[in-house]
Amino acid sequence: MADGFLFDMNRCTGCDACRLACTIENELRADFSWRRVETFNPRHYPAAPVYHLSLACFHCAEPVCMYACPALAFSRDTVTGAVLLDDRKCIGCGYCAWACPYDAPVLDRRRGVMTKCTLCIHRLNEGLRPACTTLCPTGALDFGELPEAEPPTDVAGFPEVDLGPRLRITPLRPDRLRPELAAPKVGSPVVAAADSRAPEMSLRSEWPLWAFTSLAATLVALVASTVAGALSVNPVLFVDAVVLTLGLGALHLRKVRRAYRIVLNVRRSWLSREIVTVCAFFALATVYLWPGPGVPALGALATLVGFLALLCADQVYSVLKGSGPVYRHSASVLWTGFFLTAVFSGTAWLAAVFGFGKLALYVLRKLDFASRGRPVRPILIVARLALGLLTPLALWLIDPAGLRGYIIGLVLFGELIDRGEYYGELESGSPRGLLAAELEKQVRTDVMGGAPGLDGGFGGAGSSWGLGRH
Repeated sequence: MADGFLFDMNRCTGCDACRLACTIENELRADFSWRRVETFNPRHYPAAPVYHLSLACFHCAEPVCMYACPALAFSRDTVTGAVLLDDRKCIGCGYCAWACPYDAPVLDRRRGVMTKCTLCIHRLNEGLRPACTTLCPTGALDFGELPEAEPPTDVAGFPEVDLGPRLRITPLRPDRLRPELAAPKVGSPVVAAADSRAPEMSLRSEWPLWAFTSLAATLVALVASTVAGALSVNPVLFVDAVVLTLGLGALHLRKVRRAYRIVLNVRRSWLSREIVTVCAFFALATVYLWPGPGVPALGALATLVGFLALLCADQVYSVLKGSGPVYRHSASVLWTGFFLTAVFSGTAWLAAVFGFGKLALYVLRKLDFASRGRPVRPILIVARLALGLLTPLALWLIDPAGLRGYIIGLVLFGELIDRGEYYGELESGSPRGLLAAELEKQVRTDVMGGAPGLDGGFGGAGSSWGLGRH
């Protein structure tokens, strides 16, 4: 049986010694480490317990970071089983961090590459334990043979995914589950702290992807409408738009000179598949349009590859388990491509199908957000529905041919709003986010007059647990 990390939640005091040991051993910057300590209830809200989690890479048997990486920058050491990242091959896309449920890959902003725990492979080869386990003063974090254990039903802060992490947890004893009786620490309200959830994704940080996916869907719809005989696209302007789209996509990479590596992992990475199919679509569509347009069969092939590229673009976000299936979101790139094709080509019945479908998905999502206390952004709702869907519908009923330009402009405006909201709503289900959600749940329970859950959410006593699937 392989060795792995042994963590006793009852012993961890949150002293940060493990994090410091990682920084020193690996000669990292003082403000940088591959291990971190997360605290549940950091402001000591009196209705909830306080405990700590020591987190790093668990060198899983099924490393999703390795599978997701489009640049083949990951490898596994055959002797120690450590999952290693070669930063000389990294393109800085950060997709491995999206895929990892434990937030193990860390961005080195100064160098523009992802980095991660090496399991102190140099120490293991010398018969020593990882540095983080040797400096722990309470013995909460250790390294050794992993005991057989049943998967947990719930350990707050640790995502339950079937990746085979080299980790076993000794959960909190019942006495450690009692709420803190001391007064809360002075600071911002506890609910505000609970709402500061990971991952750090937003439209501000992901705007290049917002622009890239929106333009890709628009260009696919334009070519599909041209093939259907409803439009005539200027090939020069199309090529200009292609260059702009690819340039926006490249902005998401921190190592643009290594951008060619993004297509190396077509076998497993949806990001590689997206780029390969997008580039194939651009090439086929350019050849089809340039003669003005050319062979219909080539146009049909370009259209098919284009929609396949949109499907791959949606699947890129499937690694974010916290956000749910992307096809249930009204801003799905594939659904947008179909909808825009119907609008551009003037196909009323198809526009109605996808338009009302998008409307239903949008309304259902906002109702779900309202029920869970998530922001619904009423101003954006009005802009998206009134200007992006209902007004174009009214104009279509009045004069679909004469008002076609206004209809297309308003629909595109609405789709940009919806796609922008999508990036603001992304969730990865990371440990920090799970801890914040659990704390908010206990706070709400206490505020509503219920008793805090003293027996759920943290596991029972007397057993050691691994991690299992949702």
